[in-house]
Amino acid sequence: MPESSETGGLRARRRDATRLEIHEAAVELFERNGFDETTVDEIAAAAGVSPRTFFRYFPTKEECVLFDRFGFDQALDDHLAGTDPDALSLADIEGVYRQLLEGFGDRSDDVSAHFMRVQKLVLATPTLSRAALGRYADKSRRRPEALGDRSSARTRGQLRMILEIANLEVQCAFEEWVEINERPGSSGTPRPLVDVYDDVCRRMREL
Repeated sequence: MPESSETGGLRARRRDATRLEIHEAAVELFERNGFDETTVDEIAAAAGVSPRTFFRYFPTKEECVLFDRFGFDQALDDHLAGTDPDALSLADIEGVYRQLLEGFGDRSDDVSAHFMRVQKLVLATPTLSRAALGRYADKSRRRPEALGDRSSARTRGQLRMILEIANLEVQCAFEEWVEINERPGSSGTPRPLVDVYDDVCRRMREL
């Protein structure tokens, strides 16, 4: 019997909930004990799942921290799918990211605080920092290739450069956002991430 949309939706929500439980357990353990010192078995136990279940959701310890919880990848893929590759510009990609970062400011304080924790953890952990850079680079390479016949080799090369620059801007914004709000004497209210991103993009154009 075909699966009903209601049943399928419930299962999807359960998968999402389990994924977040593993992620949040991992972040807490990494903060407390260190990334390299924490094992998959310990993460699984803290999340109330088996190690086998952990690997059904995440291929590595790095990915359970870096997975795209807030939809950046999907938003960018949707934009690329509906846009002429020859007409894409850096400003287009910046606009996609900016819309997400602007919406991030509308989220609850708890979510914003958690996002800050994740970014601090990535910056403080060389293994995670390298994995994040590799993740960005891999997606910047794969996305132009996925366009197939919709673009020429030259267009794919240009798009890859645009994506690399846009990814660098986002990474710099994340780093500056953490540094600004962690400075001694900074106010209790974090500076909006989208404001930091706007500053980074402006400086990039001035180079």
